[in-house]
Amino acid sequence: MIKLNLTPQNKQEELILTYLQNNASETLADKINNGTPFEKDGHPLLNKKTLSGFMKYACEEARKLAEKGANSACIDDATVYGWAIHFFEEDSIEGTLYTIDGEEYKPAPKKVATPKPATVKPQPQKPQNLQFSIFDKIDDTEVKDTKTDTLTTETDTDDEEFTEEEKLDILRQVAEEERNQTAIHPIEQSKGNPIYQKYIAYQSEHPTSIVAYRLGDFYEVLGDNAVMLGNEMELTITSRDVGLKERVPMIGFPYHAAENYFAKIVRKHDLYIIENERETQFIPSLLHIDNRLIDEDTGEILSEEDLREFDGDIYEPQGIDEPETVTKQSIPNEIFALFGNKVEVR
Repeated sequence: MIKLNLTPQNKQEELILTYLQNNASETLADKINNGTPFEKDGHPLLNKKTLSGFMKYACEEARKLAEKGANSACIDDATVYGWAIHFFEEDSIEGTLYTIDGEEYKPAPKKVATPKPATVKPQPQKPQNLQFSIFDKIDDTEVKDTKTDTLTTETDTDDEEFTEEEKLDILRQVAEEERNQTAIHPIEQSKGNPIYQKYIAYQSEHPTSIVAYRLGDFYEVLGDNAVMLGNEMELTITSRDVGLKERVPMIGFPYHAAENYFAKIVRKHDLYIIENERETQFIPSLLHIDNRLIDEDTGEILSEEDLREFDGDIYEPQGIDEPETVTKQSIPNEIFALFGNKVEVR
């Protein structure tokens, strides 16, 4: 049993801790005990998660299930345990953050800028000159001429207004220039991170299959197939950040219970399992299987050739057209007494 640095506060948290200690891999145990790198507000931090944090996460997941048209949600233990592994496995889920020095990180409060009141400087009054001179007459004349020039400029502007046809022509030219610029310098859209690009490549190779990609202790299904399976199997539909503008829908289930989920998937869909780049497996849907059986314990599909490998497990009767071998000892003595030496055994 792996020792985990988690402290339960109640009976429910003790059950979760016991399950994690019995099922967590070494990689997951290292994440729980030592935390994972995390970045927030431009600071490199350490992300550690607790059982109380998981209970809040589980309550939120249960609330999402209840919002699917029901007033309540009945959740089995396997689903809750699956949430627990996903909560501690997924690096993007935020727990308690610590600085490199080991102190709990608390973001600095944002400063609210208070607008400064505008100060209006009083304009000193110009002293009035009560004595008139010839220069006063000249200033008045210049002011009047300025007003006349302004009216002339406005009149000229009114004369240069564009007609509706000219405006439409200008708009067409602007739109055409924008299209030409886009054609010359097309906007490159992000294709996602390397994991998502590999997933899309596998999905393109098997467009009619459900692609289950193993990441750590989980198998994950992404995109539209995740939404479809989540509704069919009543699984919680979450999302994953894959480097696109929006998060991609995702469902996940733990690897130790994957065979049960695989058996449910192949009832309706083809399944393509990606363990790693070198180890893959294709399981066709039961709707397209002929002369095959399903192992109820493991969900594995067995062909007739597989079953024949188990010596003594299958009784293979002789063919109807194959007669049994006849020997002299198998013929009753009464036949020989009746016919003598005329009986010939072939």
